[in-house]
Amino acid sequence: MSWIANNWRLKLLALGLAVVLVFAVGYSQYPIQTVTVDAAINYNNTPPVSLVVTSPPATDKVTLSGLASDLRSAAVTVDVDLSKLKEGTAVAVTPRPHVTGQGVTVQSVTPITLKVEPITTVGLDIQVRASFINGWQLTKAQAECGGPSGQACKVTVSGPISILQNLAAYVVVDQPISGNVRLVPGSVVRFSRAGSDVDLTKVLAIPAITWDPSTVSAHVQATQGTETIQVALVDAQPTAPPPSGYHVVAVIISPQLISITGSPETLAGVTSITLQAVSLAGLTSDHTFTLRIVPPDPGIQLTVKTATVKYVIRPNPAVSPSP
Repeated sequence: MSWIANNWRLKLLALGLAVVLVFAVGYSQYPIQTVTVDAAINYNNTPPVSLVVTSPPATDKVTLSGLASDLRSAAVTVDVDLSKLKEGTAVAVTPRPHVTGQGVTVQSVTPITLKVEPITTVGLDIQVRASFINGWQLTKAQAECGGPSGQACKVTVSGPISILQNLAAYVVVDQPISGNVRLVPGSVVRFSRAGSDVDLTKVLAIPAITWDPSTVSAHVQATQGTETIQVALVDAQPTAPPPSGYHVVAVIISPQLISITGSPETLAGVTSITLQAVSLAGLTSDHTFTLRIVPPDPGIQLTVKTATVKYVIRPNPAVSPSP
């Protein structure tokens, strides 16, 4: 036994080094790793009455440590309790982690920042947006919610103040209107701000934004519109010319232009109005006719009902006989 007692310190050191070497070889094959992963956030409970969380993040950063194989099989989520939140634009909260799997340790959880603001309720007038066939003009457009016929209604929206500020509501009548009255039931209420659409179904809030009603009847009434243009008055070919030896040297019409009013369809293509034809038979000098202006369509209104047409008549020039 003397060989054990002799140089025992060196032998103990050698044994310790051997143990360290065994562990070093083992951990070189299966080292401990540290990774940071995205963990889904579970929001538990609801904020205190009259408060709402706006645009809460969906994930949080969590740092884990463990063997590579354990980390690959582990799943991590975090919980946030909303029941004790206070109002604020940047409320810091540290989520509570939950890890499934063996040999994995949570090293750290990144705090998240929440916007907690008051809930507000607003009543918005519902605009009716409709397109019309050319010539028809809107005279009435209102949303009706199923109450007394002809009674306009509003949509009531509840949600964060920052989301509802300057919000507008509207419905769309897709088919062009070409009749006097039209009732379109089941029109979906939509929202916009400063001319840009806002889809409240995609706005994240806890509790969620609500509005009522979600659909209404769009009551649209239109009348056929009119416009006014200027056209020229034109003389017609006389039914009979002046007597032999006389001819017309000028035709003077007064007024030369008149204004006419009608629907765009009626006025389309109308650039002039031809006056009724007259007979110049037996006339050997200037003569003025007062003629009634007849519109080319009964739907056209005239600003002037009559016009004067002066025919300037002269004898034919004498012709010298040829030699």
